[in-house]
Amino acid sequence: MLTVDEFTEKILHDFKKVFPEVKKEEKFIRLGTGVTHVELPINSMYKEYQVTDYESIKKLYIKVSNEILNQYKFKVDYNNVYPLLKSREFGKGEKDLGFYREQAFADIDIFYASDIGEVFRFILNSDDVDFDKMKKAAWENLNKMANPLVKLDKTLDVFCLKYSTDYNSTLLLSTALQNQIHKKIGKDYLFAIPSSTTLIVARYRPEYISIIKSLMAIDTDTNRISDKVYQYKNGIFDIASV
Repeated sequence: MLTVDEFTEKILHDFKKVFPEVKKEEKFIRLGTGVTHVELPINSMYKEYQVTDYESIKKLYIKVSNEILNQYKFKVDYNNVYPLLKSREFGKGEKDLGFYREQAFADIDIFYASDIGEVFRFILNSDDVDFDKMKKAAWENLNKMANPLVKLDKTLDVFCLKYSTDYNSTLLLSTALQNQIHKKIGKDYLFAIPSSTTLIVARYRPEYISIIKSLMAIDTDTNRISDKVYQYKNGIFDIASV
C-alpha cells in the first residue's frame, strides 16, 4: 500500500494528464480550467484509497472533478457576443486571466465579450468555445447596430457618434460606420478612440490633429483605450504623423 506522500505524488501525476491546471496546496489538490477550479482534500482521498484501490479512487475523482468543472464552464450566447476594442494592456498584470485577443492597431487589441446586462464577460483562451463561430457571430451582431455620425461644429469636418454606448469605439470597424465615414468624410481620415464610449473621426487635415487631442483630453470616460491619433489611408490604419 502506498504511503500518503506516495499516493499524493502518484495522483498528482495522473491528474496532470487530464486537467490543464494541477497544483498541490497544504491539504488539498487544486484542479482548474481557467477561472473555474475544484479543491480535493488529500486526507479524504487517501482514506478512501485505503479501503478500495488506487485505480478506482483515481477514476472516481477524475469523474467527479470533471462534472463539477463542466457544470460551471462558460457557455457563450452567440446572439449576445460582441467585439470590443481595448488598450493592449487591458487584462494584463499579475492576475492575467488569458483573455482571447487579436491585434487591431498599434496599441489596441480586439477582445470578444458576452454582454450579460450590467457587465461584460470576456472570452478567455481557455473557454470551450468555437472561436471561428464566436467571432463571426460577434461581428454580425456589431453590424446590426446603428449610430449616426454627427458634426461637433458646423465649421469643422470633425465628427462623433450621436448616441453614447459601450460599443462606440468598436463601431469604427463595423461595415455600416465605415460606409458612413466614406460617404461623409472620404477614405483618408483621422480618428481617435480615447475611451470605450468615445469615437472621434475627422477629415484628414494636419491642423485637426491638435483639435482631436484637445477633445480627447476632456473625455471623462474612465475606461481609457488610447491616447493616439490615427490615420486611415489606402486601407491602412496607422498612427498619424504631425
